[in-house]
Amino acid sequence: MRYLAALVFLLSVLPASAQQRCEDLAKFSLQNIVVKSAVVVAAGSFRLPSARADAAPVTVPEFCRAVVLVKPELNLEVWLPTQWNRKYVAVGNGGLAGNIVHEAMLGPLNRGYATSSTDTGHVGVNTNDGTWALGHLDRVINFGQRGVHEMAMASKAVIRAYYGAAPVHSYFTGCSHGGKQALTEVQKYPADFDGVIAGDPANWWTRHYTGSHIWTAQVMDGDGWLPPAKVQMLGDAVNTACDSLDGVKDGVLNDPRKCHYDPGALLCKSGDVPTCLTGAQVEAVRKMWMGPRDATGQLLYPGLERGGEAGPGGWVRWVTGATPGSGSHAGLGLPFMKYVVYEDPTWDFRKFRYMRVNGLESDVDYVDDKVGRIFDSIDPDLSAFRARGGKLLQYHGFSDPDVPPANSINYYESVVRAIGGSRNNARALEETKEFYRLFMIPGMQHCGGGPGASQFDGLTALEQWVEQNKAPEQVVGAHVTNGQVDRTRPICAYPMEAKYKGTGSTDEATNFACALP
Repeated sequence: MRYLAALVFLLSVLPASAQQRCEDLAKFSLQNIVVKSAVVVAAGSFRLPSARADAAPVTVPEFCRAVVLVKPELNLEVWLPTQWNRKYVAVGNGGLAGNIVHEAMLGPLNRGYATSSTDTGHVGVNTNDGTWALGHLDRVINFGQRGVHEMAMASKAVIRAYYGAAPVHSYFTGCSHGGKQALTEVQKYPADFDGVIAGDPANWWTRHYTGSHIWTAQVMDGDGWLPPAKVQMLGDAVNTACDSLDGVKDGVLNDPRKCHYDPGALLCKSGDVPTCLTGAQVEAVRKMWMGPRDATGQLLYPGLERGGEAGPGGWVRWVTGATPGSGSHAGLGLPFMKYVVYEDPTWDFRKFRYMRVNGLESDVDYVDDKVGRIFDSIDPDLSAFRARGGKLLQYHGFSDPDVPPANSINYYESVVRAIGGSRNNARALEETKEFYRLFMIPGMQHCGGGPGASQFDGLTALEQWVEQNKAPEQVVGAHVTNGQVDRTRPICAYPMEAKYKGTGSTDEATNFACALP
């Protein structure tokens, strides 16, 4: 790998030559990088290779589509626009990867970027498939930490070969597992990208699975399960109790940590009827908001925040499912634990222990010890990335029902402490903000959706920060209904939050200002 990295670096400093024909790129090979095919895609209508059969074609500019293999089995595609802006954007994966995310490449391509995506070294039946991991440690390592780095080196080599010039700036953007990939890059491979966007990152990967997915599976297994109508009832009750705490009644909790609504208020007086929660359901909701703890009461992983329950991207999708046993644990949670951690397709999540028994380690400890070094990206030391001028823009939906929002806040604050000592060190916070900013998005669910103003242009904000040293104090978010923007709101750099000025429409960003809570 060191030899390959040296060759890639050598290509980046060689004198530029003229752009070559797309078809000639298929002759390119470098150490273990092979361009399997390269074809020109004409401007106009294009069907994304991974789109469903009933999906409509998209519109693209003319580009060279290179299908690339990093031997032995890491696949990627590099899309090279004819009208190139001299920059490169790599995009991340969701779930357990196993696919090239063509849809995420479309936006950068249309903006003139060379762009790439990888399957991280394995092909999955879907992004919930974990069967590829059994007996394949190299695949596990590529998925856990190395795949994006390999993609970045190979993509830059292909870009240089095609255009005769290296990109002047390189960026990465991803959400969920892609957000975890982003933080892996800045921690382990700080020279790969000049700027990185990490969305809703599941960067404490082992605890996300044990403390979120498996915790959810156990909590929602049996009498604690909530049917969809009760999830909606719960979400409505939370909003009724807490929506006005931020001074604006708009269906969005500005900071759900200030909401202390207790689901016991919905306890059935007798029996189980659709308009209330049973005792088991009340306790299940409390556990989801609280998060798992060990025998000493220490929190093992943050619970979910109040406010992310209702809606199509809420608990029905990620926590409860539409029927018993159909929540996220049946998708992402169990395959990873069965095939990667325990290497046993018959493993039963009901046996998982959060407490130590007779002095023996808990199952949480076991998972941490076995795969934490491969998967977890929680190192607060970002000094190498900072030293080379890298910029990190992280965001997280404050109503995320999958990756707990507090996970991002905790990581950000750990970096502040690593830089300057205590959490309240004002100087350390200012130094952190020079290269790393966190944006908590009220009302946004997992990587989008929800009642909040969750659509925003993070790439432009990152470009301006990297290329013009214009740090983003805020970005403007939009809420869209049926293709129409019906609300805008500033999304503020943490710990700031959007405060209503007191006059004008609460659906217009100009009537809000970023201020400390």
